[in-house]
Amino acid sequence: MLSYGSDWFVLGASRFAKEFKIPSFVIGATIVAFGTSLPEIFTSAYAASTGSVDLALGNALGSCIANIGLVLGLSLIISSVFIKNKSVVKNGYLYLVYTLILTTLGYNGFSSFDGLILILLLLFYLVYTIKTGEADNEEHEKDTTFKKSIFYLLIGLAIVVFGSQFFVDGAKGLASAFGISEKIIGFTIVAFGTSLPELSVSVAAARQKLGGIVIGNIIGSNIINTCGALAIAALISEIPVFKFELVTNFLMVFLLVILMNKEKIKGILHLKKIDNRLSKITRFDGLILVIIYLLFIFGLNIGIIF
Repeated sequence: MLSYGSDWFVLGASRFAKEFKIPSFVIGATIVAFGTSLPEIFTSAYAASTGSVDLALGNALGSCIANIGLVLGLSLIISSVFIKNKSVVKNGYLYLVYTLILTTLGYNGFSSFDGLILILLLLFYLVYTIKTGEADNEEHEKDTTFKKSIFYLLIGLAIVVFGSQFFVDGAKGLASAFGISEKIIGFTIVAFGTSLPELSVSVAAARQKLGGIVIGNIIGSNIINTCGALAIAALISEIPVFKFELVTNFLMVFLLVILMNKEKIKGILHLKKIDNRLSKITRFDGLILVIIYLLFIFGLNIGIIF
């Protein structure tokens, strides 16, 4: 339900936006990113409303870590990608700044005030993206009528809402049945499950060597996960301290930015003239990301605490 519901929402919303001449870049960076993050948003909101704050944060923050370590890592193992669009690198810098703010705000737990700040950051990101989006001359897709797009939009949204309730209730049942903490379930099964839309998009883009889409999808979805899903959960219920997870998330984002700027860093270290080439992120880099993610999961299970 989460997977198909988000797909239908993206289909309907994209066609609806096209009807009003909204540029493709803006659609991809906002509507599609929101669509692939709908599972995280509704799952975290429902979990927080039922008092399962461990599941709420595990889903939102855990999905960010899974998106970089597992989704991006597996995509790169399938195919190395080149980053040719400088705006993707700039978005990476913005994402790093946002992650630093997130880590600072949540180092002693997230309050409703922290959630409000994150919502404002998300609004800034959306306005910035819309203002920097350039108009295009692409033909509108004719396979979906305007009335059908409204149907897909509303039905997709409803399916995601109900799917998130089933998913959270099932995760809580698993935690109870096997004696596993909701925190572990949230950062593993729930986080991976709600990251499936990002995984399908990233793998498909990696096979076509579309590095900008692979990285852009991860960055956009993660910003919405933290400044949307996590923020809404914090507005509903106070979220306790999760220092190990926050620090891991920051380190993963920092490593992502390093990988996106490998050529520039090599030029500086070797005192060579830096050209306009942007980095190639290789299969080996993907393997490193997957290994770090597995170490993170291992750290959760042995109870590492900062």
